[in-house]
Amino acid sequence: MIENRPASLLADAPYGILPKLPFALDWSAIPELIRVATLDLGGVQPITKAMAEAAGGALHDKPSDGEVELFRKRGTNFQMISIVLSCVAAGEVDGVLQVRPFAMSLIPASKREQVTTQTIDLVAKLDVSAWLATGPMYAGYDPFSGAWSLYGNLPGYLDGERKGYLDEIGIVIDQFFLATELAENDEIMTMDLKMPSEQMKARYEKHRRKLFFTPFKQVEARRVWGAETPIELFVIQALAKEKLFPACQMLIMDDGATFPSLYHLWNDVEFRHSEGLVTEADLFFADERIAVFCDGGHHARAKQKAKDTVITEKLAALGIRTVRIPGDEIREDLPNAICRVKEVLAQK
Repeated sequence: MIENRPASLLADAPYGILPKLPFALDWSAIPELIRVATLDLGGVQPITKAMAEAAGGALHDKPSDGEVELFRKRGTNFQMISIVLSCVAAGEVDGVLQVRPFAMSLIPASKREQVTTQTIDLVAKLDVSAWLATGPMYAGYDPFSGAWSLYGNLPGYLDGERKGYLDEIGIVIDQFFLATELAENDEIMTMDLKMPSEQMKARYEKHRRKLFFTPFKQVEARRVWGAETPIELFVIQALAKEKLFPACQMLIMDDGATFPSLYHLWNDVEFRHSEGLVTEADLFFADERIAVFCDGGHHARAKQKAKDTVITEKLAALGIRTVRIPGDEIREDLPNAICRVKEVLAQK
């Protein structure tokens, strides 16, 4: 459960009522780089050179006879992983509610609070597309803590008026089968993510592999992209009511270029010191070149304030304006925080 929701959001009656189907998923909220980073997440993962050779060069979500034989000989087991989106309401188009993702997570299939595994023979028989057509979802899902209350299907859960919050519905958009171990000489094949330098590309890819391809040891949700904290979510929701839709977690380079960040990438000290990297903005308006920071309590410390001032000056030199919103203001006076953002957006 996401706690400490601002009074100004709770005062809006529809905010606390779950939407009825149908609603439309607005993919534009997910940055292109993140979409590319997840594009090949289907079938058996990670994709390796040995798999491609066993399949005769053509890989599909359903493993080929060659792949089945490869993994059968190896005795490889697989975890079924769901790709889960958390969303906010973004208005209606032709009477259909539009929902925009603010977070993406991975959750392993489980039974009796234990992660389950399957053999390659069972994987080859499963029809993921048929299961996805039933609208699987996690209810009561808090993407920040990783907790949820139940697993079910959207049509049944959203049938009739029900109290609750849209941002606590985890929508399963795809599933894949993660190998629990690889051969020592397996070469993982990945897409070129088009990062600005070989150093940054290697560090970004290292973090991506850690997020996507590390087998789960326990039943938990693993965040891979999106808002880092509830206060960022509250700002996103309040801005959405004003038809304002910034991007989440954007890396800003010293030449002014921007790239979406994977979850907790900025906390990686090695990555944070990549050449040319200035900062990671919590929210970013690309067209207006405005970076919004939702600052937790540690930003009130003198040392952190000095660092924040340096970052603001660097961004200003790049033509990027900065809005810093303290967490207390978001929780206690969210409308004022949104007014400050709108004032900067209105400036030319």
